[in-house]
Amino acid sequence: MWWLYLSLVWWCGTVAVAAPGISKWVCPEIAEEPVVECNCDVPHTLRCTGDKTALDIIGQKLLSLNSSISVSLLDCTIQNVSTISGPLLEGIALKGLVISSGEIKEIHGMAFGKLAAPLKALGLPSNKLVTVPTHALRFLSGLNRLDLSTNKLRKLESQNFKGLENLSYIDLSNNEILRIAPNTFSHLLHLRVLRLQNNRLTVSALFTLNTLYSIEDLDLSSNYLDGPLDSQTLPNIPFLQNLQLSHNSFSSIKMGALEGLPNLQTLSLHGNQIDVLEDHAFLYLSNLKQLNLSSNRIVAVSGASLDHLKNLIELDLSSNFLRAVAADLLTPLQNLRILRLDDNEISIVSSDAFKMGILLERLTLRENPLNCDCNLMDFAYWLSNSTIPKEDKKSVVCATPPSLENGILIEIPSNELQCGHQEPLLSPLNMPVRAHIHLRSFSFDGSKIVLEWYVEEEAIPYTCDALFVYEEDGSKEVLLESNPLKCNSSNLKDPRLLDVTVPNSFELSLGNRYRFCVVLLESATRSDELSLALGCSDVLPLLPNAPHKRAKPSPTAPTIQTTFTSDGTLTVNVDVNRSENCEVHLALFQTKGALYQKKVMKCRNDRYIFENLDEDVYTLCINLLKPNNNRDFKNDQKTQCVRVTKQQSTQMIQGGSLALIFALGSIGVFLIFAVQKCFQKSRVGRSQCFISSEEERPHHNRYVKLQATTKV
Repeated sequence: MWWLYLSLVWWCGTVAVAAPGISKWVCPEIAEEPVVECNCDVPHTLRCTGDKTALDIIGQKLLSLNSSISVSLLDCTIQNVSTISGPLLEGIALKGLVISSGEIKEIHGMAFGKLAAPLKALGLPSNKLVTVPTHALRFLSGLNRLDLSTNKLRKLESQNFKGLENLSYIDLSNNEILRIAPNTFSHLLHLRVLRLQNNRLTVSALFTLNTLYSIEDLDLSSNYLDGPLDSQTLPNIPFLQNLQLSHNSFSSIKMGALEGLPNLQTLSLHGNQIDVLEDHAFLYLSNLKQLNLSSNRIVAVSGASLDHLKNLIELDLSSNFLRAVAADLLTPLQNLRILRLDDNEISIVSSDAFKMGILLERLTLRENPLNCDCNLMDFAYWLSNSTIPKEDKKSVVCATPPSLENGILIEIPSNELQCGHQEPLLSPLNMPVRAHIHLRSFSFDGSKIVLEWYVEEEAIPYTCDALFVYEEDGSKEVLLESNPLKCNSSNLKDPRLLDVTVPNSFELSLGNRYRFCVVLLESATRSDELSLALGCSDVLPLLPNAPHKRAKPSPTAPTIQTTFTSDGTLTVNVDVNRSENCEVHLALFQTKGALYQKKVMKCRNDRYIFENLDEDVYTLCINLLKPNNNRDFKNDQKTQCVRVTKQQSTQMIQGGSLALIFALGSIGVFLIFAVQKCFQKSRVGRSQCFISSEEERPHHNRYVKLQATTKV
């Protein structure tokens, strides 16, 4: 009822200051315990609580008041009342009336027929009305504001607001509205604000809003709106300025969405399921100033997606799955002043992202896994010299490399933002290395990497600390990710053998070369001092060398059929033999391992189409999940992946049906790899320790840094 309090400020402000010769307004004394009790917290406003006789008592008292202490607003909370009958407050002149009991189901047709002056605002919130009290409202032709929120309304009929042509504000939120009859609002030519949030409206019900000729503010949040947001989702509402679509289930934004809203200035899509913004999605929204896309499933935003938003001032993309900030995100947004990117997966900010002449006043990047290497120097310089608030600057915190973890970017000297082997060396002064770890075997079945390590006796007992993955980039190696590792040697059958599964294996790119390093914390045998046990593999090509294990038959195993045509259209047909409620998660990866698009489908859906795919080869992964487990691929079913190629015939995946293909291919790759390793061994001695001997240390010194940066 915030609107009512705003109205009070205006109403009461016009009469609260006494004119010369007129005495100050005094709150009328109305109290007959336990029947009724009243008080005043705002001039000319009376708030009362009581039982079913309270309104009669209040009416008699108000009739006896002289004009100097007249009441403009009466707000009554009455108990044990389900029906309002007969004329209320006969002869009383009020500007505003609010009646609530939590139980009112019926209002007599003459309830408001004997009020002395035209009522401007009527509130009947928090009751149990199942229909709009049309007959009772017919006497209120001067009504400007109507609040029917938090009732049990299920539908709106075309005659519900007949005779109320002066209405400018209607609140119908928190009801159970499923249907709106055509022309329900057609005669309300002065209607400016319509609240319909938290009802049960579907997209098909919105076409009846086409008669909202003068509406400026529309709230449709928390309804049952789903599917793509496109040019036909809402009808033409030419004067609409503010639109709330939060907490629905929209899945994407199509090109030219909301075409019929040319004057829209504020759009909120917070808390939907949007994972794709098509190019030119906001083609017809050139007047938009505020756009909220937070708490969705957006992986990437191209400049073309936000094109035409030249007047946008505030953009909120927090709580999505963005991985990088590139220049094309900001290029079309020349008037942007506020950018919120908190709680994403951003590790990279391109050097030219903030060099487009945009004068940001706010930038928030909290809860992002920023990789603070040399590629972040330009952003760090811009951030240090920007005029954004200090608290925003300090929200930019490093996640990697380990030596800079939790470091505030603007406080890190530029010479510490290094790439690959250029990272400064740190001496292992406080955590001596007493033992080493050697990689015994590397197993990759096409979707999962398993490393088997041999731990020297001197390291036992130990606990696991971290796993680091480095990717070969030309002549150097770049830290790709670091993951906490949990284990305890006392729980292992043979503590000398440690099996480690690499998290997010499916994100690594086939054919690229990686080095894997593991860090253990071991308790020295002669004291309680902790020291490190460290080990790294050789640089290994990521190629399958182990056959897929054939999955046991399962009634829940999903089947996918894919067709990838030459025009860049990938059709995915999903068949899930599961009757209970579940979700199918599809992820499409580019050849370099970057996530291109992610889609969440209900198990009852059987088809999804990826369009406009430029590359010839992609990796498609599927996982079967229970609802509300949206952010990972590690729950109910093992992730299954397949490579799809343009112009190829249909492929099938079911459980472990690719096992034979992978196995045959893996044998060939394994033989080549084995022969290659034999030749290497004949020339170079095996060295997989994390810390080499003194004479070898210069060749592997870039990893020494982990000794002093591993958390204890």
